[in-house]
Amino acid sequence: LDDGSSVRTGVDPITGSISTSPTGRFLGARPVSVSRISIDSSAATLLLSSRPWISRPDPKSGKHVMAPLSYAPLDHGCSFSSDAIKEGIVATSGTTLRILSVESQGASLGTEDEAFNSNRVELRYTPRQMCLLAAGGQEGSRNLVLAVVESDYNDYGMAQKNAMGFDPTGSGKKKKKGDDGDGMDIDSDDEEENDNGESDEEDEDEKAARVTPIRGPVPDEPGHWGSSICLLDPSNDCATLDRIELEQNEAAFCCASVRFHSRGGEALLAVGTVTGMKMHPLKHSTSHIILYRVVSGGKLQLLHRTKVSDGPVLALSHFQGRLLAGVGHTLRLYEMGKRQLLRKCELRGLPTMIKTLQGAGDRAYVGDLMQSMQFVRYDPSGNKLILVARDRVPRPITCQELLDMNTVAVGDKFGNISVLRLPRGADARAVDVSGTRALWDSSREDATPRLETLCNYHVGEVVTGMTRASLVAGGSDSLIYVTVTGRIGALVPFTSRESVEFYTGLEGCLRTDAPRPTGREPQAYRSYYAPIKHVIDGDLCEMYGKLSFEEQKKVADKLERNVAEVVKKLEDTRNALL
Repeated sequence: LDDGSSVRTGVDPITGSISTSPTGRFLGARPVSVSRISIDSSAATLLLSSRPWISRPDPKSGKHVMAPLSYAPLDHGCSFSSDAIKEGIVATSGTTLRILSVESQGASLGTEDEAFNSNRVELRYTPRQMCLLAAGGQEGSRNLVLAVVESDYNDYGMAQKNAMGFDPTGSGKKKKKGDDGDGMDIDSDDEEENDNGESDEEDEDEKAARVTPIRGPVPDEPGHWGSSICLLDPSNDCATLDRIELEQNEAAFCCASVRFHSRGGEALLAVGTVTGMKMHPLKHSTSHIILYRVVSGGKLQLLHRTKVSDGPVLALSHFQGRLLAGVGHTLRLYEMGKRQLLRKCELRGLPTMIKTLQGAGDRAYVGDLMQSMQFVRYDPSGNKLILVARDRVPRPITCQELLDMNTVAVGDKFGNISVLRLPRGADARAVDVSGTRALWDSSREDATPRLETLCNYHVGEVVTGMTRASLVAGGSDSLIYVTVTGRIGALVPFTSRESVEFYTGLEGCLRTDAPRPTGREPQAYRSYYAPIKHVIDGDLCEMYGKLSFEEQKKVADKLERNVAEVVKKLEDTRNALL
């Protein structure tokens, strides 16, 4: 259509009647052009808008699927075939003519992975956190760069590895046999080229083994860390712009983009580091907050280091033109100085250790390592932080995402996702337990309001990160999460009562009719640690397409619908996300 959307309707093979419930999807901002192509010897459709799409029926599941092409916008396109390319596409983009083909591993458009395009970036250590920040001083010429902090326990830094003679590429030195005939291999002092050309005839396995990354020497004592700060360019295939290696057993655990009002709003990179940290028992020598500036060319320039006390720095966040830091079980607000950060105020006595931080307005949302969430309000008149509410359910928080001023979604290390909300009026009646006037109220159990649990859902894997975003143009925001095994999932909010009733009935039918490979009851699994609440199991609803037609018709009759309507409802929900 001219409005950038596509409409697909079905034709009955017997009567020839057209379906009265077409499926629509928004593709882009430009009018859509359509052409026929061939993929894996089956018919498909190429849809061109502000981005190219491919539409075709999936031969495995029988569903009609659409997937975007990871390619530049195309103006015109049609099918192309030659001796070199059996199934290809010839297209124009601007003033260029392009010939392309869909990769064989990407031809299965019905898989979940088909909606995403990934770029692999080799890192030296385990990534701990990353953030986006603007590079450049001019408002109109700012480019976004990606900062990643990496650290590994029980590992040496790169300088120490190089001093030990370790080669991270695994290439090693060339070897030759001794002239005395003993058959021993010795290292050559200088790399001489082989006159017989043996290096050109090496086996491919040997070449692959030479570039395989090797872990390197293992420290014989605990407390050694290897860490670095990496700066990537997302617009150029995540190319590495700069890398700073941390030394002296210093490990970076968190980072944040902060704009100090005293600095004129320039985006700076704040990194929290811990030196000499040991796990069992948990102790460390010193902690620092380091400020970097991104200069022209994508390089990091050190501004200053600030030594902090009272615990390791595991969380940083921008807050009202200042830096909010979680230092152990203390929440601190810093202002930028000439030589170091200046402490403005703090809130002590948080349960165990601050793991996550977010700020919005005059509120800070603090995730504890063992005791769930705390809502904190900043009082500018008294320059103090006041605890507004806390969650009484112990949750080991691993990540969080702010949904609105009163609602936050959290993930814990037991594989649960929960949505917590501040009760109405709780902020007004919050008691400042740090003041002497509330000394007699601080010991009461109900002195601090309690957060309400709106939703609870067991994913089954440790949730390592989440964000609120829309994956399609013009779509509504969803809660996107990732797990420790690399799985990407999403929680889609319902906008109508009719959708809630439909999916509730469909989930109830599939709990008994869907196949169970492990024999486990779906509701019991999703309620592994806490009862499932206000969340529909989307994986279970997707099992409807794998049932036989007789079972599908039986489930549709229970919902007072036909099979086509149920399938269309599932497709519409999936298209709203992907």
